[in-house]
Amino acid sequence: MSKKPVPSKKQAVSSTRSRHATWVRRMRIKLTNKTTLDTCSQCGAKKRRHFACVECGMYKDRQVVNVKKAGTTPVQEIEA
Repeated sequence: MSKKPVPSKKQAVSSTRSRHATWVRRMRIKLTNKTTLDTCSQCGAKKRRHFACVECGMYKDRQVVNVKKAGTTPVQEIEA
């Protein structure tokens, strides 16, 4: 049986937690920066994936939100 290398000193708890916290922070930033846009199958407008369309209120070929009753209006471009 061969001998295995052993660390000469104990790893500090603060170093371990700091390394873990940095890794978690990086993963959180990666996840928050990812937004995927799709086109609506009904009106062709850009919408967030897995969300109802803001323009027509459709989701998975069903009317989920009544856009006129909810008071939301399509975003209008401001002419300069």
